Amino acid sequence: MTDAAIAQAVEPMLAIRDLHAWYGESHVLHGIDLDVMPGQVVTLLGRNGAGKSTTLKSIMGIVPRRQGQIRLQGSDTIAMRPFQIARHGVAYCPEDRGIYATLDVREHLELPPLVDDSGLSTEQVLSLFPNLRERLHSPGSKLSGGEQQMLAIGRTLRTGARLLLLDEPTEGLAPSIVEQIGDTIRQLKAQGYTILLVEQNLRFAMSVADHFYLIDHGQVAARYDRQGVEQDASELLARLGV
Repeated sequence: MTDAAIAQAVEPMLAIRDLHAWYGESHVLHGIDLDVMPGQVVTLLGRNGAGKSTTLKSIMGIVPRRQGQIRLQGSDTIAMRPFQIARHGVAYCPEDRGIYATLDVREHLELPPLVDDSGLSTEQVLSLFPNLRERLHSPGSKLSGGEQQMLAIGRTLRTGARLLLLDEPTEGLAPSIVEQIGDTIRQLKAQGYTILLVEQNLRFAMSVADHFYLIDHGQVAARYDRQGVEQDASELLARLGV
């Protein structure tokens, strides 16, 4: 089925309209509009400070002030608190990964509450990330950056969420680990997960994503499908300052 046919047959898992967000007096998002269809990987591209991470945080309700419409599987969540949004099947993996120094790998995986019975078991997460099996009893502070990222993603998969918000999952990682994270995202897509991804690594994003939104000064500056981003890659790299 083509993307156009999917769009007509299925409503978006995530639909955002005229989203504004503020940190105190600072107006960060200025009317974001975007759609994420079920089973898609969608990437937000943009320079540092463009509003990409704030978009993810706004979806999760952890920005102090938001305005607009955010619909998750048809339900308007703009007035909901973060724990209520999580119960709609959304999991957020922050840029700083949120790893606790005093908890070991198994404790991290068993920490989050389950929002749905479809969450992966600890054994399934370890099968997805074999590196973690070898570090099962290692505290978070002893893990490498790549292992911490695997653990952060694995922890979200335990919850049963079907919409994953991943903020800069490849930042600062070695090429071999970036490749492994890419393989994982492709596996998750094949299993029916929907993923909204923030990335500055365009080539990585092109290897996993179906659709792309360029965010600039808190607004959507351009939209691309996979073919469009391949055709305009040089121009897009210039706009990203790479």
